[in-house]
Amino acid sequence: MVKNLILAESQKMIIRKWDKEAPMRNKMDQLIRVMLPFILLLLLSCATTKRIQPPPPDELRANLGTIGIVSASFQPEVGFQKPMTKGRAAWHGAGEGTLFVLNVGSGCTGLSCAGVLALVPVAAAVGGIVGAAKGVSSEKTTETIGALNGYLATLSLQETMRERFLSVARERTEFPFVIIEGQGPNALDEEVFYGSLSDKGIHTVLEMGVRKCDLWGKRGDIDPLLRFRMALGIRLIRITDGKELYTRVFIYEYESTFRKFREWGVNNAQPFKEELDRAYQYLAMEIVGVLSNIQTPLNPQSSDVMEIE
Repeated sequence: MVKNLILAESQKMIIRKWDKEAPMRNKMDQLIRVMLPFILLLLLSCATTKRIQPPPPDELRANLGTIGIVSASFQPEVGFQKPMTKGRAAWHGAGEGTLFVLNVGSGCTGLSCAGVLALVPVAAAVGGIVGAAKGVSSEKTTETIGALNGYLATLSLQETMRERFLSVARERTEFPFVIIEGQGPNALDEEVFYGSLSDKGIHTVLEMGVRKCDLWGKRGDIDPLLRFRMALGIRLIRITDGKELYTRVFIYEYESTFRKFREWGVNNAQPFKEELDRAYQYLAMEIVGVLSNIQTPLNPQSSDVMEIE
């Protein structure tokens, strides 16, 4: 009975406290109802405006006229972060196991240090076994490298990038383009002058060059998940005075899918081919966006592509 009286009294106290706090709660509820639409509007505006590029400064605005397309002729850097072989992974795992035990026992004294040191060989052995299990055989790695390099040998990254850009530009702009053969940079960051094109009806040169194409992931992992990355540099140059109107290096990586190294080479490197195609499309869209932002409004022109050698 005493227990029931205590429970009843406790309930009364809770009810009295709730009643006292009711006005405050009502005010808070009203404040939340008033502020909630503004908070949602702010969140939505952030979500929608994050992807919108700000307009270029007025000084970047220019009449690009007829645009000559120049493609670099150098071979871009190509690299693949390969997984560790089983032997190397075993050594890596042994080292990781040893470091783990030493870090755990870093504050030991006396006999406890002796116990920690006695565990080092055990930790190294266990780490080596685990590492070897995670490692990838050299045969599988060689097979994947062969598939990737075999596909890359069938195409020119520079020319393919130029063709994809022209395809996208024809669909999305009405700028007149002229393909200029044999005039692009022969080395990375080589500065080329295009004054000789002034008598060929070219007003602006768009120089583009694929700088890098690789698969990369977290350093130090035995068999890391890898992401495709591609870097493309462009320069926009006015012919009349040689002024560089715009320069930028675009990097495609954020949309890429993570895969293990051997997964990039399956089916004759089909995942790699598909990711490379997406990179071409992304970079072409980025360049078209730049040109559209810089070009001053003008009467529509034909976007037919001519060619000058």
